[in-house]
Amino acid sequence: MIRLIVRRPGLLTTVQDLGRRGLGRFGVSRSGALDALALRVANRLVGNVDGAPALEITVRGPEVEFPDGGVVALAGADLSPTVDGRPVPVWCSLPVGAGAVLAFGPRRRGARAVLAVAGGLDVPALLGSAATDIEAGLGSSLRANQELRTRGSARSPARAAGVSVLRAWAEPFVLRFVPAPEPAAAAATDALARAVFRVSRDSNRMGIRLDGPSLPAIGAGTEISEPVPPGTIQVPSDGRPTLLLADGPTVGGYPRIGYVIEADAPKVAQLWIGHEVRFRPVGIDEAHAALREQEEWLERSVPAC
Repeated sequence: MIRLIVRRPGLLTTVQDLGRRGLGRFGVSRSGALDALALRVANRLVGNVDGAPALEITVRGPEVEFPDGGVVALAGADLSPTVDGRPVPVWCSLPVGAGAVLAFGPRRRGARAVLAVAGGLDVPALLGSAATDIEAGLGSSLRANQELRTRGSARSPARAAGVSVLRAWAEPFVLRFVPAPEPAAAAATDALARAVFRVSRDSNRMGIRLDGPSLPAIGAGTEISEPVPPGTIQVPSDGRPTLLLADGPTVGGYPRIGYVIEADAPKVAQLWIGHEVRFRPVGIDEAHAALREQEEWLERSVPAC
């Protein structure tokens, strides 16, 4: 068992796992780590199962003390992590000594990092998951002086070397999407693929609002609400597209013009306010191939325990 003491919580640090899948029909959002690939990598690096609860850190990281030491791994964004003031790398596992303090500095690349600890965080499961959904009242963000514990003992690092990152996060972020099949959405889909957008301040774990050219109106505003999974691109009446994320609604009535492919969901997680975004339409076959490529990379780079 490893103890963690949160000296400072950071901007938004929450416990996340792979989320609550299959409960959308009850109005329960999936939640879970926005960068599920980073969660899986970090967990594998410390010998955990893929979905073990870990910390999702947003932009400004926490300060965490390890009174008894342990083994940790960081993946996802580079938020200038340090241990006892010394810089440490992302995408690899590392032992920390008794009394060590993990802290973060300026954001370098990306927006969200995952901190996994050997043994996995010991937190209550609600509706089958430890994922935090603040809007739904499931879990909460970390608090100053909060103590967390892991479920098991520290283990040796699963991989001492760093992991070669599969994707680039350089601007402009290019997100692949499968266009909606409705003919009425064709004009808006074409406009989406030609434009450059920026992430609005009006964004959170529920969804990303995009600033840029207004997209053509779709329908008469009387659409029937339908299921909307994470990755759905909606167009409200103001023409500003919205990209739904893990804590987003399970049904929605705004017109849908496409769906960001699952392989690019980790890239979406690394978007932050002001980042430039472009969209590229792809077919179902390319979407499946991209996900297979990502899974093959994961198995080559960090095999499951």
